[in-house]
Amino acid sequence: MHGKAHFFTVWSHRSANSLFGAASNPVMRNVAVLCFESEARARAECNRLNAARSSSQVRYSIKSVRDLPVGTGLAALADGAK
Repeated sequence: MHGKAHFFTVWSHRSANSLFGAASNPVMRNVAVLCFESEARARAECNRLNAARSSSQVRYSIKSVRDLPVGTGLAALADGAK
């Protein structure tokens, strides 16, 4: 395994048909980005959120922090947040 940690975040995606239009944002929980060290745990939480959603206007997915643009402010996680 690499010396650096690899993190996965859960994202919400709002449909263009929703009242407020299309948007994608990381899911926040307790004032922090919902972030996991394993893809399996992130996928399990994403599946749980998708199963519990009450609207077809929102869906959830996971993203590797390494694949996120620097502008998200999550780039520090890609190098193993200290």
